[in-house]
Amino acid sequence: MASLFSRFLKRSKTEDEDFDPWPKHPDFAAHFRDPLYDDEADDLAPFGNDEGWDLLAEWAKRSDELDSGSTLAQIAAEWFEDAPLVPADLNEDNVDLNDIVIGAGFTLLRLTGQIGEADRALVLRALDIRDRTYGQQRETQQMRTDLLAFGRSG
Repeated sequence: MASLFSRFLKRSKTEDEDFDPWPKHPDFAAHFRDPLYDDEADDLAPFGNDEGWDLLAEWAKRSDELDSGSTLAQIAAEWFEDAPLVPADLNEDNVDLNDIVIGAGFTLLRLTGQIGEADRALVLRALDIRDRTYGQQRETQQMRTDLLAFGRSG
């Protein structure tokens, strides 16, 4: 499996561009199939807002620094500088932080094909808060359903 991941990382970088904005780990590509995971214009898609896009763009260039042990704290270090975030740290008052957590979670999944349980809980909490902030939206429901099922079936 490590060789498959290594081949994926090499393939995700191109010589004629700084980075490929849409690299996908094979596990991510197999599970997260909805078009919203490639939507760069929908603010509710993981990479459609500034926070999500910036995280993906930065880490697609730096994907060689990621591995199966990478975390949200690594992906969004400036937001996690004092201590690891816990779900109770997230609330409706900080929309940017919720978007960072969602973007970082799906960047981690997209580039490494994994997410730890503590990080999964953070992303799920951010999605719940997004529902309370904007009302239930198809994109948020799809991300929640996919995230809950990822790595837990078959």
